[in-house]
Amino acid sequence: MSKRTRWVCALFLLITAMPVAWPILPAQAKPPLKPAIKRQLQRDEFIHFENIVDSLGITEGMTILDIGSGPGYASFLFAEKLRGSGGVYATDVREDFVRYIAEEAARRGLNNLHPVVVKSEGMDEFYGRHRYDLVFLSNVYHCLDRRVDYFRKLRGYLKPNARLVLILYDQAPLFSVDDLSDVDSIVEGLSGDPDDDPFHEHLSPRTRQWIEEGSQGEEFKKALVEDFNRMLVDPLFYKGFYSNSYFRKGLFTEIEREFANWLLMTLEEDGVLEKSADRIDPRAMRSVIRLNRLFFRKHFGDYLAGDGMGTYIPAGDANRHTSKYAVFRELDAAGYKLAKEFKLSPFFDAVVMEPGTP
Repeated sequence: MSKRTRWVCALFLLITAMPVAWPILPAQAKPPLKPAIKRQLQRDEFIHFENIVDSLGITEGMTILDIGSGPGYASFLFAEKLRGSGGVYATDVREDFVRYIAEEAARRGLNNLHPVVVKSEGMDEFYGRHRYDLVFLSNVYHCLDRRVDYFRKLRGYLKPNARLVLILYDQAPLFSVDDLSDVDSIVEGLSGDPDDDPFHEHLSPRTRQWIEEGSQGEEFKKALVEDFNRMLVDPLFYKGFYSNSYFRKGLFTEIEREFANWLLMTLEEDGVLEKSADRIDPRAMRSVIRLNRLFFRKHFGDYLAGDGMGTYIPAGDANRHTSKYAVFRELDAAGYKLAKEFKLSPFFDAVVMEPGTP
């Protein structure tokens, strides 16, 4: 090797051994959430999942099934509680939700969280591949068909001492005459309201006349309930409150205001507010009713059964998705018994069931 060649080789080795200052690329920002995912995650914040998860005594090594997980708000909490052990199976019929959970689980390093797409009707065969310590359903019960058969079959996949946890919306859909617990006070409130008050403004001429005459018979009560229910399903009823002093003067607490604004955002994104009541599908109509019931609860809550949120009277398919008594009857028929129930937030209840002897 010549002297020049040795110098070239030495120079090459020196250069390659030197640390190289590569340009630092800016970290990629997380892509913005799709509206459907963002909306679900915001709704889940009102449920206060942390309260129910903390109360369930989650221990390492458990196997947990989250049916209808949505974007996985509760699934992530369960996986973190397990500290990398056991397994959480987050199942949903929507691929975009499941894909989001997979990406987020990888980002958080939650290797014990397994998102799965399942079929939309009946019980998916995937469920039978595991045995579970805990099965969790949040706002899913009313979406299931043949519920007694569904949960009877699910019971066969549970370990001894397993629990079934349901999150239910705390509200019956429409008013009934039985909800008018103090008609005198309701009439007094209506008669004292100004003409541009949203409640007074939406009363039928017949009801207004009966109020002026002081009539409070059964026909009057039925007419009043009809008026109230017409207000409940009116997608634009909220405008009367947002445009006057009711809303601005602190009608709602902070969490109620946030919940009302979230419902409005949901309805706006779905294009519901531009439709007449007879053109709104049942799922969207439930959101309309939830929004409008908040105003009833504030104005007449002391004079309506259940603080204005509706009694749990199982009156058929129209409200069985929110009737806890109907849920208890069906689950009893499927072989479960009530272990515990408690309020999670002003809008949601938690129900814990245990399987009986097969």
